Amino acid sequence: MKNVIVCSLFLLGGIASVSAATLEASTNQPVYSGTTCPLLSIVSGSGKTSYVGGTIGDPCDPAATEGIYFNAPSGSVLTFTSSNTNVVKVADITATELASGLFAVRIKPTGVGKTTITVKLSGASNYKIEYAASKANNIATRWFYGSSDASAIADAGSGYFFVADDETNIIRLHNAEQSGMPLAKFDATSMAGGTSSEEYDVEGASSSDDGKTIYWIASLSNNKSGKEKPYRNRVFSTKVTGTGTGAKLSAGAYSTKMRDALIAFGDANGWDFTASASFKNKMIPKRIDGFNIEGLTLRKGGGAAYIGFRAPCVPQKGVTPTSSNRKYAVMAMVSNFEAMLSGSGQSSIAPQVATAPVLFDFGGLGIRGIERVGDYYVIIAGLFEGGGTPKAYLWDGTIHADASPFTAGDGHLTEINIDMSDLVQQTGSEVEGHPEAVLARQEGNDLIISLVCDNGSVDFYGDGNENKVYSADTGKYPWGKFRMDTFVYPMPSPSGVSTIAMQPTMGIALTNGILTVGNLTPGTPVVVTTADGTLVGSAIATASTLSMPLPNTSSVYIVRAGDKVVKVYTR
Repeated sequence: MKNVIVCSLFLLGGIASVSAATLEASTNQPVYSGTTCPLLSIVSGSGKTSYVGGTIGDPCDPAATEGIYFNAPSGSVLTFTSSNTNVVKVADITATELASGLFAVRIKPTGVGKTTITVKLSGASNYKIEYAASKANNIATRWFYGSSDASAIADAGSGYFFVADDETNIIRLHNAEQSGMPLAKFDATSMAGGTSSEEYDVEGASSSDDGKTIYWIASLSNNKSGKEKPYRNRVFSTKVTGTGTGAKLSAGAYSTKMRDALIAFGDANGWDFTASASFKNKMIPKRIDGFNIEGLTLRKGGGAAYIGFRAPCVPQKGVTPTSSNRKYAVMAMVSNFEAMLSGSGQSSIAPQVATAPVLFDFGGLGIRGIERVGDYYVIIAGLFEGGGTPKAYLWDGTIHADASPFTAGDGHLTEINIDMSDLVQQTGSEVEGHPEAVLARQEGNDLIISLVCDNGSVDFYGDGNENKVYSADTGKYPWGKFRMDTFVYPMPSPSGVSTIAMQPTMGIALTNGILTVGNLTPGTPVVVTTADGTLVGSAIATASTLSMPLPNTSSVYIVRAGDKVVKVYTR
């Protein structure tokens, strides 16, 4: 299974009149559709400097597709220099006059690294763009700027999502279909009872069935040196108003009782979580016998929640852990989770943790993310210390009364064949970029899985710096970024069906190997891939219909026109 591609459409910024021999970055930059939120962080005015990031081959790269808007006298000829043509060639910087006096400057990178791009107009002050580009990835990968250590994700509706960063207490709103800066930011420090800037290390999130509340859980762990971090002992709720571009968060309730409750749960099962979580003995969280939470999802029907441990891995219930029997990932059920966080301010309600654990045989991997989809749960597994090969599983929610572990292929747990090799990147001696959070939904007979990675330690720009160096919230260095990759898990399709339309407003016909897509708005991008994500063809609609041949190489094709999706069966 591979990725699929989708992009959003954007509105044109306004036009400002300018005097002769003036070159300035416009105050009106390309924005997310239906909003006034810019895709990039651009400093308006003349003689200024902006910091812009890009990714080679990203079809939704804002600077390459929408561009940066400049005001100059109509008919002006803008010229450019690039201090590092191995990153951006001068020929790959273009200016297009969109309207009288409004120019879109587009930048297409071809190499990894940094360059200073100077935009020039004779007789006017120059404008500088400090630009950084990272390597090409799958065409379905989206890149989100302004932060790098994405760790928990929740649906915001209409193709948007909230994401937490485990290096700060900021929760951001992004468009899942478009690379770019966040549309909004919410500081969760006071929402969870904090009074300082010390980070909570938020690692998991889950939405209520009605979408009006999102629950967040911190790692509950010691820090990387094994020292006590009281601020990490947090679970909290946020209230959600609006959806999509208008989604907003406000404070709900928070609790500082979960860490002790989960330690008691592990001790009761014979695994000595007290030792795993000991800051007196300087136990670090990224050990197979450490203590580290990363997964959270509400149970079907609400009320209760499952909490997944990245560490420790454990033996079966009642068996004393040894160096050779820590085989299973463990999940705890908190039966009163929503009630505990239903009010406001600090909760006095103690978590009710079921004594019986839920165990999974992931081959020594712990739980990095959980998401419920209908009756099922998508679980992302990864190694406790960050290396290894991540895996994805689908669990049917069955509970074994004897707490025996679930194993892939046992009728309850299925390994999902997702190729996540592109997500893992080598930085020196470290292997980073593992998925830390998952969003999932079902569309027709398909399971759509979106994975978010913590990319803070990756050297994206070949300069020896970790990505997190460039994630300052001031916006001065918006090169820091994280990625989202979306996969389709195809289910068996009905025999004899020629098309299944997830978006019935898009007319589809397939005759003698020629695919015709109808009901299009001119300018709409149309992309066709096989079911495993291999690109077949792409084009921009110039009329209400568009035709292209389908090669006789696959029985299933995915057609995307703007935000509309259709699956075509050729058999």
